[in-house]
Amino acid sequence: MTPYDIPFRLLLAVILGSIIGLERETHKTVENEQKVSVGLRTFSLISLLGALAGVLYTHNVGIFIFASSVFGLLIVGYYILQSIMTRDVGVTTELGMLTTYIIGVLIGAQLMPIQLIVAVVVVLVMILSRKEDIRTIIRGIDREEIHAFVSYALIALVILPFLPNTPLTIASIPGTVGFFGAYGIDITGISHYELINPFRLWFIVALITGIDMAGYALERLIGKKHGRIVASLVGGFISSTSTTISLAQESKAGKGINKLVAAAIFSNMTSFFQIFILLAPLNGALLVHATGTLLLMIVSSFAAGVFFMTRGEELSEKDPSDKKPVTESEIFALGPALRFASIFIIIRFASKIAIDLFGDTGLYITSVIGSLTGLDAILINLSELAGRSITFQTALVTLILVNATNLLSKTFFSYFQGSRAFTVRFFGAVVVIVAASTIGLLI
Repeated sequence: MTPYDIPFRLLLAVILGSIIGLERETHKTVENEQKVSVGLRTFSLISLLGALAGVLYTHNVGIFIFASSVFGLLIVGYYILQSIMTRDVGVTTELGMLTTYIIGVLIGAQLMPIQLIVAVVVVLVMILSRKEDIRTIIRGIDREEIHAFVSYALIALVILPFLPNTPLTIASIPGTVGFFGAYGIDITGISHYELINPFRLWFIVALITGIDMAGYALERLIGKKHGRIVASLVGGFISSTSTTISLAQESKAGKGINKLVAAAIFSNMTSFFQIFILLAPLNGALLVHATGTLLLMIVSSFAAGVFFMTRGEELSEKDPSDKKPVTESEIFALGPALRFASIFIIIRFASKIAIDLFGDTGLYITSVIGSLTGLDAILINLSELAGRSITFQTALVTLILVNATNLLSKTFFSYFQGSRAFTVRFFGAVVVIVAASTIGLLI
């Protein structure tokens, strides 16, 4: 500890307390209150008092406890007097004073990094200064939205962390091999195949419903026109398939289908950027050969997305001005997510069998089957083979083929999960993107 360490901490406490006090003082001024009972000076002294108590804490705990108790009694007394005089039972300022004191203690006792303490002060000032904004948001929340949030928290935070992240294979099911063996069927060759991974399966469910929740929240915050687009761009980096299915499910309501199609296209556009990120460290030469194709895919998907985003919506049979209370199922739907996760597991299991049967000689077939569940594994495999076991041209053709299959599989899922209008329009965009990627072979 340097001789200037304690003075520096006390000065920092005064500065941070002044920032909080300045917000409180300007807040009172905005509300046209003639008398400002607490402000910059009061909060500066409170923070300084907390810092001194924190310094004493490292030398004499008894004095620290005494000083903190006296401060606590002062806060209680101040609250009682203010409540009687103003008939306002709010405790925001009092809690701000208590928090400021604790911040001073943390600085004086060096119980927390300075950067984190400054971040806490920034958050505190933001909460104190956004009173009306927070009230407006709260007034706009209804019980169905709370129920939906709690339900999603149950799915993602309560159930998911406790599920085993271990694969369940055919061999792990007691008596399965013997049962089929009794009928003369030898399944030892496929007994190691993964049937289901409880954690991964439920993660897909949490991901799809989470995208629904994120899209709804962004829609409420920044408006329906842009909310889904932003959520889908983010969701595309996580899982463009899950995002597309989520948007397809929403299209069943029959409203804003063009905007939903645009969001789905933009989600897939971000997944094309992922290919750049994935190939760059794995096989730079393959990325160079594929750059023209990838750029055409990105440009065509962007153009298709803008086309649907700027198109007007047809009038719905229901009056759009008839605002009905939102239901929990409109925020996120668990049933469709479970059905999609089940289909995903079945296709994944089938693709593993095909890969074992055909091996590297059936690269196109196995890649197409594998692309039904995602592109990451296929791209990694192509990166390892390109320039070694296969030519770059073969790898590029495979990339175009698996991307087309992946997009068509999303169209297939959309047909069963969403509306016919959404599926037809999304399929049209897929045709444009696939055609553009094929042109890339000529570059």
